[in-house]
Amino acid sequence: MRYSFTEKTSHRQQETAYMLYMIIGSYFHRCRCKSKAVEENLFLYYKELQEKKQVEKERQIIKVSEGVLKDNIVDLAEMNAEAVISKVNDLYILSFYTGFERVVVTVDEKGCYEISLGRDELAA
Repeated sequence: MRYSFTEKTSHRQQETAYMLYMIIGSYFHRCRCKSKAVEENLFLYYKELQEKKQVEKERQIIKVSEGVLKDNIVDLAEMNAEAVISKVNDLYILSFYTGFERVVVTVDEKGCYEISLGRDELAA
């Protein structure tokens, strides 16, 4: 099957978004995605990726996410989170809400991502 550059780029974004959802979500005691349809759609793109590429990319994401969240991983493991995945303009935004901490991940159309940790607005 042939894909245009735009299609490959789009797939990279969706594959990366799913991997980030899966890996960041695993840091919590329990994580539930608010939209199962979006979760399943992203999973289908992830599933099409060759296993070797999945493993390589997952290792890289784990290294980065543990670096960013290293001081909070123990606390996150005790919390439940609700994940909200949305697409705004050309970015996927994954927000993990706990009521105390909030992890936000943005993924651009090339599959580049940024992870940030902040105080959840609900905790105010």
